[in-house]
Amino acid sequence: MKQTLLFLFLLTTNLGFAQFSQDFAGNWFWESPDGQNTMELELEYESQGSIKGNHCVIFAQGENTDCQRKNGNAFTISLIKIAEGVYDGTIESAVSYTSGKIRLQYIDSEKAIRFYLKEVPQGEFYMPKEAFLVR
Repeated sequence: MKQTLLFLFLLTTNLGFAQFSQDFAGNWFWESPDGQNTMELELEYESQGSIKGNHCVIFAQGENTDCQRKNGNAFTISLIKIAEGVYDGTIESAVSYTSGKIRLQYIDSEKAIRFYLKEVPQGEFYMPKEAFLVR
């Protein structure tokens, strides 16, 4: 009986850590290999299955920026959970004020998230097609 209880305790404890390791909330960063471009995502949970947040992308060492607007509760990112560790949604360009479709996927082995621009926003925008962001 003691061994069963110990096993259940360890199992639930490890499951708790596994879920925590896929926590999307917080600040995530990416820098291009040549150092010319950067991206920051600030994410928070709106509910158990949805995330909201803001982005700031700087291209060509600051010549072109696509950053969040600083007006109260406006968010440029809206995501819905579609699978364990995978969220799909939209990102609004702060340059053209149009939305594109994105996917964020947690990569457990890297402790990173993969940003993938599935559908580009209309008009002018500055975002990488794909980026791996870390805390």
